[in-house]
Amino acid sequence: MTAPLLGARAAIAVVAVGIAYAATLAVGFARFGLAHPITDPVLAVMEVLTVASAIPILAVFVALHAVAHSSRTHWSLLALCFAAMFALATTGVHVVELTAGRQAGVSGLVWPSVPYAVELLAWDLLLGLALVTGARALPADQDAARVRAALQVTGALCLAGMVGPAVGKMRLQLVGVAGYAVVLPVAAWVLAAWFRGESRRRAPDGR
Repeated sequence: MTAPLLGARAAIAVVAVGIAYAATLAVGFARFGLAHPITDPVLAVMEVLTVASAIPILAVFVALHAVAHSSRTHWSLLALCFAAMFALATTGVHVVELTAGRQAGVSGLVWPSVPYAVELLAWDLLLGLALVTGARALPADQDAARVRAALQVTGALCLAGMVGPAVGKMRLQLVGVAGYAVVLPVAAWVLAAWFRGESRRRAPDGR
């Protein structure tokens, strides 16, 4: 499998997991309402989907680094490092939640807590930095313009979400949620199309 094809498939997987997560979240709101926390089994499904999303997100940045022009590999490598830290942090939080947390009778992320802080570190700060620096790794041509803008907007929203926990007003963190839960799947869809274009451009026969 070529790097552009890996990137396209991984980006589509990000979209698919994002849609599944949104559907599960809607079920949780319908079942528990907005005033009460979502609990198992809906919460467990959401945590499994969160772990599942980290793998294709990381794969997208692996592919981006592989296709980056030599003049931009410092940006793509930096983005890949941020993405790897993101994947490790969020996977660690939710694997602990799904295993030791439930066996100890404690599950769910509640602010303020260390697990929740690590989760926000992953999705707001590290993913935000990965997206912003990943945008800098894209070529400065018209074909990549939409992708670059989509990554920059998504990354900026994620980073803005850090304001909430920093000032103790978690409603402000909803800006970050909008970034990774709503805008990220859209950006991934645009990125998948760009990777497919790269795959065609790099094919020996140009198809």
